[in-house]
Amino acid sequence: MTNARRLPDFIIIGAMKCGTTTLYRHLNDHPGIDMSRDKETDFFIAEKSWDRGLPWYSAQFVGNAPLCGEASPNYTKARDFPGVPARVAATCPGVRLIYILRDPVARAESQFRHGVTMGELDPSDVSFADDHEYAHIMDASRYAHQLDLWLEHFRREAILLLDFDDLKRDAQSVMDQVHSHIGAPSRTIDHIGAMNDSAQLSRVPAPILSFGQSPLGRRVLGLIGRDTRDRIRSALALGRRRAPPPLPDALLARMRAELAPDAARLRTTTGLQFAGWSV
Repeated sequence: MTNARRLPDFIIIGAMKCGTTTLYRHLNDHPGIDMSRDKETDFFIAEKSWDRGLPWYSAQFVGNAPLCGEASPNYTKARDFPGVPARVAATCPGVRLIYILRDPVARAESQFRHGVTMGELDPSDVSFADDHEYAHIMDASRYAHQLDLWLEHFRREAILLLDFDDLKRDAQSVMDQVHSHIGAPSRTIDHIGAMNDSAQLSRVPAPILSFGQSPLGRRVLGLIGRDTRDRIRSALALGRRRAPPPLPDALLARMRAELAPDAARLRTTTGLQFAGWSV
């Protein structure tokens, strides 16, 4: 697809903290695939990039590879960003979707730690379990609920479900599934294992990270290529690592109790076992 209004052939729709960066980078290394300039375009989110319009979105996909795609984990956070599946279906009705999941409690805890690292959450806030951020984090771990909303607009076979545990254990096998799903030639991946930016991010000063997540910061970063952004981040990662505390056992137990019904329904709906999960 080489016209001026290029749209993705596939989208990694989530989930956050489940290996989407790893998938993005492996696919970006594929000679037959052009990944979006920004890993997370958030284009189909009304509260973020939708108003930028199709010309801006199309400009995210440069190069002449046969396939192109993007990865925006915010697409499976329906509580705060509703309407995404309908917009995707209306704009890219034939797109292939990839949804990678992990233990929903471990994912929620990882997102909490990420929020602390980014300076968005206060680890000493005892009211966390009763505020908006808790509900926001838990929503992204309700995979069956998120999948239901996508299945209102897409056939089940259009959505590839993956387990993060499998990506860690056998990245090549998972990428073979991904390549088959999106119609890309299979290839041996260059780096085996999951890639995670959290350790480096934890050393970047929090005010800089906060600016990068602001609307102005996102626009500035959008003008800079991925390689340049990675070099800048490496240069800024000189501070002491911010190590978020573990969540209290009582809160983890509450999370397990709240997420177990959704996990059970996901297994029933998909026929997948997710055997390594805690719920």
